[in-house]
Order: sequence, then C-alpha cells, then structure tokens
Amino acid sequence: MEAAKRNPHYAAIIGNYDLDPASLDWGEDSDTWTEKELFLFLGSGGFVKPKRSKAKAAPAPAPAPAPAPAPAAAPVASQETAGKSSPSSTPAPAKPTGGYPAATPPVSTGPAGPPADFKPVVEVGLKGKPSAFEDPGFSMEHHAITMPVRVHCEDTSPLGHVRLESLVAYAERIRSLSLKAFLGLSLDDLKKMKLAILANEYVVEIVGKGCGVMETLRIDTTPEFPGAPLFPWTTEAYSENGDLYMKGLFGLSLCSIAADGSYRGTAKEEYEKFTHFMRHWSNPKKRAFSATSLRFFNAYQESGKPFKPTARRDSKYVVRAADCDLYSVLFQARVTSMTESCHDRRDAIGMYVNIMASVRPSDELTVYVLYNEDSALFLFTSGTSVLVTAFGHYGTNSKPLCREELKCCSMPGHYQKLLKYCKNGEMAPANKDYDLSGLS
Repeated sequence: MEAAKRNPHYAAIIGNYDLDPASLDWGEDSDTWTEKELFLFLGSGGFVKPKRSKAKAAPAPAPAPAPAPAPAAAPVASQETAGKSSPSSTPAPAKPTGGYPAATPPVSTGPAGPPADFKPVVEVGLKGKPSAFEDPGFSMEHHAITMPVRVHCEDTSPLGHVRLESLVAYAERIRSLSLKAFLGLSLDDLKKMKLAILANEYVVEIVGKGCGVMETLRIDTTPEFPGAPLFPWTTEAYSENGDLYMKGLFGLSLCSIAADGSYRGTAKEEYEKFTHFMRHWSNPKKRAFSATSLRFFNAYQESGKPFKPTARRDSKYVVRAADCDLYSVLFQARVTSMTESCHDRRDAIGMYVNIMASVRPSDELTVYVLYNEDSALFLFTSGTSVLVTAFGHYGTNSKPLCREELKCCSMPGHYQKLLKYCKNGEMAPANKDYDLSGLS
C-alpha cells in the first residue's frame, strides 16, 4: 500500500474508484506501475495485476499535466482468487475458486497457451454450423453459438418455470461443449496448456411467461474479449415460439497456471493467443464491456434507487456434496438453490451471484440475509470472510436486476459494511446503492 502511494499516478486515479484501497493486495512494485496498469488493477478490484520480471522496473514517469479521463471500472475483485500466490515459502497449490479445481503443477515448462501449430476442429463465426442436442452449432442469423436443450421434469419448479439452477447449468454446458466441439479442448486439455477458465460472477433472469416439461429451449451464447484476462459470455434462452425466455451474463476470467499451481490473470499475449480462434464467435451487437469498461456491474443500468431492506435474518448452511462437483468445490449453479435454505421465499425469478472463494462439502457457513418485499441480499461467510454473495428478485412482477444491487454484493467497501451491520448492528450511512434506515 505504501509503495502504491509513491506512484506518481496514484493520487489522480484513486478517486475514480469507490473502494477501500487498503483492502487490496498491492504488489511491492506498485510504485512503478504505469497509468494503464493502475486503471486495470483498481478497476478489477485488485484482480488484474501487472506481470513483471523479478528485477524491479524503473519508477513510473510523472503524469502529464492534464489528467486522463476516468474509464468505467472493471470486474469484481476476488479476495482469494487467481492473482494470489501461496504466502508460504514452500509452494502450495492455490485455493480453488469459482467452481474449478486447484491445478497440480503442469508438466510443461513452456509459456501458457496452445502450441504454435494449434488449429480449431471446426471454424465457425464466418460460416454457420447446424446444431443438435448436446452438439452446439453456429447461427449466422443470430450470430451466436446455439444449441437446443430439452426441459425435463427435474429442471422445472412449482412456479411453472425452469429452475434458475438449471438455466445456469445450460449456460455452462453450452460453453464447455463449444470449446470441445469447435476447438477440441476440454477443461483437462486447458490445464495441460497451463490455462484455466474461472467463473466469478453471473446474472440469470427469467423474462418469459413459463416453460413446460419436454419443451425445447434454444440456447444462444456469445463471448466477448474486452481485455485480458476477462472472458464474459452473454447467454439467452428462447422458447419454442421464438420469445425470449431467459437472459444471462456470465463473468469469466482466463487465467494462467504457475508451476506451483497458483492462478494469475493471463497477460495480453497469452490471452490473445488463446482467444485468437474465438474472435469470430463474438457478436458486436451483444457486447456489454470494453477495454475501459470492465467491471461487471457496469453492464447493468442504474435504477436511481438504493436497495432498502426492511428485515434481516441469519442462518447456518452446511455445504452438501450435491452443492459441489467432482473436484469437491462449489458448482456455480448451485448458489441459486442454496439461497432457498436461508430465506423464506421460494419464487426467485432472477439472481446475481458473486463467487469470491470456493467452499467444499461439510463447510459450515453463516449466511446473513437482508431483504424486503421483493428482493434479498445474501452474504455467505466463514468467520470474518465473505466467500459468496447473491442478490435475488422474487415474484411474478419482478423488475430487472440493477447496478445498485450488484454493487452491494461486489464492492468490498459495501458488503463489508453490510456484514458489520449483520454481525454487530453497526449502522452504515445511506448512499446511492443501499439504505439501511428501514431496519432501525
């Protein structure tokens, strides 16, 4: 932190971000970071760290007299995610995050990424490809990766809708199948390339009227590549009559795996090398991010109103084997269903989820819930650490999730103050994102 304060760009840039800089993991060489590197680090909440050699770089030059315009902020920081190495003097595998396994030290000693002679199995984007069940294609009409999914009884809820958990699983499935079908890559193949795709944040919202058993949904998805290491995907589901049924946005990060098994956001060269063959998959009309607007909540509109809870509760939640995947870490889709064990509402129609650190079977979490008539905020905690946050909308007249609600769950300065209130009643002053006055 002290090194960062010596950076000549620090004072001009820090005021553009609504966060507590002391909560971030600053590097010892942060006094040498360039203006752009500071923007990316702060905008990502500390997730995107500059890659530097061990030799300390020369001090950053003084900024020009006219300050650069402030870009929009970048995606949410993960407190225990890919950017951190083990603090121990003996290298240890990184703690898994976002529902993916900690990497074992790769055999390869070369740079992260595909080999020089790598080629896709099927080239799509400039030309179409038919789709089938479990076999994604590419629609030139919609300029999207597309695949039909059959809705089975286990996918439905008493609301007459598809479960949010199943919709998130559909989105995960089409992404994984696309990598396999078009590039010939599985998650294990990525690990051999010293790469991992980590899921941090997502929003899923039902906007259609209903969905019956054995109905076929058309799942369309498209990635975008705003800048290393961010790898977000827009996903939509359409009913058989062509109406939009679900819309979702999934914030993923492309990470490299170090020799000690730790994760770090990919550098520009690694990122562009891996995503080179995917660029034609992107739909310019669906882009929610840019190189200067990377933070997840910026993809959502402001409502002009703060989240105003009127009640609170807390409960214990023991992580089940059913909440986790074969790697014994939390599967991202399960969070939407976990919230039902902590809140009385059973009619969630939309949800934002932020996975900051993974959990495992038998972990006991304390869950704090702040809620009102049609929405609820969830803090899944262990001790003083917030591991997962979520924000749900409930009822048939639910409104779209908004930026203020996402910021409550993704900005450390916000959710830490909300946690203090839940734990000891310390009232935080109202701001444009939340107002706790209804709880007093």
